[in-house]
Amino acid sequence: MSDRLQDLQRQRALVQEQLAWLDREIAEIQKNKISVLPPEPAAIVIAPISAKIAPVGFGDAAAAERAAEEILAQYQQESQSLQKNVKRGCILYFIGALSLLILGVFALYLVKSR
Repeated sequence: MSDRLQDLQRQRALVQEQLAWLDREIAEIQKNKISVLPPEPAAIVIAPISAKIAPVGFGDAAAAERAAEEILAQYQQESQSLQKNVKRGCILYFIGALSLLILGVFALYLVKSR
């Protein structure tokens, strides 16, 4: 048999096992008459939004646009300052690692020279 055929047969057996488990669970629930499912929620009707309807809480589209811009400006970062911070962090890590290496070599020298 080809590998693909074996893989498909294995997948089929797994699906059959899952269906058998589901059948057992359904039979057990029906036997015990236990309702494990929560009640169905009420139907939610979503009306299409037309261009004439303003967003809720705003007087007009311009006010909504200004509010969106304010929110974006609040969380926006300067890309140059971010790049500078990353560069500064990399340099600091390099200096720290180099310092540890120099201290290690110096300690090794002190231990071996005695």
